[in-house]
Amino acid sequence: MGNYLIKVVWFLPCLLGGCYAFAVQLYVGDENDFIIYQGLNPTTNIANSTNSLIINALPSNKITFVPASYPRALKAMRTSEEAVCIANKVKNKSRLNEFLFSLPVSIYLSRRLYQHATEQPLSEFVFTEEGEIKSLPELFDLHTDALIVFTPTMSYGPFFDKQFANIARENKVYRVGSNPYDDMYNLFRSKRADFLLGYPAEVYRRLQEEQVAYREYHVANAPRYIIGYWMCNNNESSKAFLALFNSLMVQIYKQASFYDAHLQWLPKTSQKQTNAYLDELIRLLTPAEN
Repeated sequence: MGNYLIKVVWFLPCLLGGCYAFAVQLYVGDENDFIIYQGLNPTTNIANSTNSLIINALPSNKITFVPASYPRALKAMRTSEEAVCIANKVKNKSRLNEFLFSLPVSIYLSRRLYQHATEQPLSEFVFTEEGEIKSLPELFDLHTDALIVFTPTMSYGPFFDKQFANIARENKVYRVGSNPYDDMYNLFRSKRADFLLGYPAEVYRRLQEEQVAYREYHVANAPRYIIGYWMCNNNESSKAFLALFNSLMVQIYKQASFYDAHLQWLPKTSQKQTNAYLDELIRLLTPAEN
C-alpha cells in the first residue's frame, strides 16, 4: 500500500463571516476502492460507482484519501479535530449516538442468504409459509453444524446485526481483511462456509465471472433495501463538510448517472425494483419543485 498515490486536499468553508481551514480525510479500508476513488481504475460495483459520483462532484482539492482499516478509521474519528469520514456505512443505534451521517449515497436490495446448490436443501421447518427463512438464529438452531461467513467489523444493519448477535460463535467463520466483500465471498465460494449473507448485486457480479450455482433465500421481515451513507466524526469541521456534501448529493439525485451507477451492476430482474426504490427514496429526500 506504500505505493498508493495519496491525493491531499484542503477545504476552506466560510461560516458566519469566518473561515476555518480543515482537511476532509476519507478513510478507505478496501484496497480496490482506494485506487478507484483516485480515478486510477474503473468502478466495479454500486458502492464505488456511487461514491465516485460524489467524490468527483466535490470541488477539486478537497479530500485526503487515507488507506486504513476500519478500527484505525474509528480511532481517528474519535480523536481527530479535523473532519474524518468513512464511505458506504449503514446506520445503527450505536453509530447514530456517536457520529454524523450524510444523505444517502447508495441503495442496495436487502441482503439474501446464499447456499451452495450442491449441498443438501434446508429443512422445511426453517421456512415460513411464504417460503422465506424464518430467521438466521432459527436456521442454525436446526442446522447446528452449519457455518456462515461473518465480519465483526461490519454492520449488516440493525435487523441483521440483531440476528447475528443471536447466532452461536461456533456457527460463524470470522473474516477480517482489507477487501471485506471479496474476502467473504471467496471464503464462501471455497466452501469453507455453508452460507453467505450477501447483497444480490455483489453475488450477481461474481456469477458473471464464473460458473457456480447457489440457492438464494429471502429472510422474513428483512428491510426491502439497505442504504449506504458517509459516516463522519461529530465536530464543526464535519458539519461544514456534510453541508457541502449533502447539497451536492441533492443535485446528483437528479442525474441519470445516479441511477446508472446502481442499475448497471444488477440483473434485469432486479433493475425495475431498484429503480422504484430509488424513485421512492429521492421523493422523500428532495422537496417538490414549484
